[in-house]
Amino acid sequence: MWCPKCRTEYRDGITVCAECGSSLVNDLPVEIDSSPAENNARILSQTDSQENLHALSDGNKAYVEMGTRYEDMKSTAYSFMLVGAAGIVLMLLLFTGVISLQFAAYMKGLMGVVMGIMFLIFLVIGIRSYMQLGSLKEQVGKEMQETDAAKTWFFENFRADDIDASMEILPEEEVQQKYFKRSRHMKQALHMQFPTYTDAFLDYLTEQFYEELFPQD
Repeated sequence: MWCPKCRTEYRDGITVCAECGSSLVNDLPVEIDSSPAENNARILSQTDSQENLHALSDGNKAYVEMGTRYEDMKSTAYSFMLVGAAGIVLMLLLFTGVISLQFAAYMKGLMGVVMGIMFLIFLVIGIRSYMQLGSLKEQVGKEMQETDAAKTWFFENFRADDIDASMEILPEEEVQQKYFKRSRHMKQALHMQFPTYTDAFLDYLTEQFYEELFPQD
């Protein structure tokens, strides 16, 4: 979604621009006769504004938990190693005559080369994925420590009422408007306290803490 006035991109679900209050549209109108200098100035202005506000990242940069990455990598490693090893064993049984299939000699040789290479690639991918599990497991522990540190600090210093008061949020404001203001304020605070955390990880923490602070939304 885009603001036709500010030309700022928002993620799906938000219908009103937080800066100017304009209704969002699916696509921006094409600008004609706009000079390169004007375009560059507009892009730099938008980029600077987004960096200063530490706005939430869009869905394409969504953070994936390390635990999920670890499980996905483990599943990939075991699956590829199993298929690769089973395929190589099958090819050996075929060429040693333990399993008999009626093929012409040239077809048998061609199939052996193609299938053998494919199963070998599967096995290599599985082994390489397995070797990465140790590093990912360490990152899982690091992520848990960083999450606990951020959570402890945040909930010792912030309450839902304090956030709404500091952002001057009114009860009659739309849910999307409240969400954007609160989330932006929370992410700014987390970024100031934990500047080494990545942008995507800050988005993830903001979402987690928001759900705890404002379950009614």
